[in-house]
Amino acid sequence: MSLVCKAWRDMVAGLSAWTERPPPPLPWLLLPSCFHNDPRFRAVCVLSGCCVHPHHNHLTILPPGTRFIGSYEGAWIFVHYGMMRAHWLLNLRTGEARALPSLFLRCDDHQYANDMFVLAATLSSPPENPHCIGAAIVVAWRDPARLRRFLVFWRMGRALASEMVLDRPANHRGVYQVEDVVHHGGAFNVLVNHGDHILVCVEAAGPVYPEAWNRWMNTELLLFRPTERIYDQFSIRGRYIVESRGELLKVLRFRPRNQPTSSKFTVFRATKRPQMPDADFPVAQYPWAWSELDTLDGRILFVGYGCSRSYDAVLYPGFKAGIYFLDDGKFYDEGVFFRNHRIRPQPCKDNGKWSEGSVQRCFPTAGPSDHSPPVWLLP
Repeated sequence: MSLVCKAWRDMVAGLSAWTERPPPPLPWLLLPSCFHNDPRFRAVCVLSGCCVHPHHNHLTILPPGTRFIGSYEGAWIFVHYGMMRAHWLLNLRTGEARALPSLFLRCDDHQYANDMFVLAATLSSPPENPHCIGAAIVVAWRDPARLRRFLVFWRMGRALASEMVLDRPANHRGVYQVEDVVHHGGAFNVLVNHGDHILVCVEAAGPVYPEAWNRWMNTELLLFRPTERIYDQFSIRGRYIVESRGELLKVLRFRPRNQPTSSKFTVFRATKRPQMPDADFPVAQYPWAWSELDTLDGRILFVGYGCSRSYDAVLYPGFKAGIYFLDDGKFYDEGVFFRNHRIRPQPCKDNGKWSEGSVQRCFPTAGPSDHSPPVWLLP
């Protein structure tokens, strides 16, 4: 076959490389049931053209009403059991379950202790790694006027957890409004302040003592040059941070102002600014910038809070560059979790793929769920 022409020769060479080191499998989409007393779910396989997998259409190891929070490679998912008020890390391939420590024991204001929810979570490495650290975005509520947001860290296998309060003044530059988190370059990179800056959180060197539970993560704020962008008739639906080819990308998700579904995406790359005069925003003070990408350059992106991933389309024959997205809900509509102690239905219908300037509704139609949004399963 390789002797026919150059195109066939390139294809055979690519297949040879694939057999030596197969590419990672693409994520699956888990669609929850409509009602909390129904334990079934649908597993949608992207590689099969977004068809429902016939052998994984129910989730027997989860009790009814389980809420999906996030995922990690190896078929691990973060879940919340509403009735038991417990958070777990489950492996859907093996059935292994790991209880997460109480993320709220260290809250310095115990009036919030009964109304807290984890919105997103991720890990620094596979959970069996003895040095694995987890990170979660947590929101707490006591009354409509007093919402508090935390970035929580914990060590897998230990009951030790620490939190950073992100809705107070963090330093002279103001507050940290957390958007998303990803582990990259040996540190947790947190997208903050409406996606303008990155807060880098890395484990402190040396031993950790119980009395120092809130001082074992060092932080550094990477300041990006502010930009004034006007998006006309669009409003931002979501902000994500993705590691891709050793770099950090910021993905903005848009919807028309009078419509609930996504219709447009823009991708930026984190770059170091060149040394040049800038009277308004000096390079010494704002050494980073978000550079908009003209194209995805062959990337396949899957975006979701705490579990965004990037793949190269060339490794998946028949696939083109694009951005797969799911209906993770309005991230900061905390009323979904706290108003009258009831969770409003998650729409679960704004799922699809954005490619070449248009949205394709490639996933099966889903109805609203009264207990959980969809989630990516990372095989």
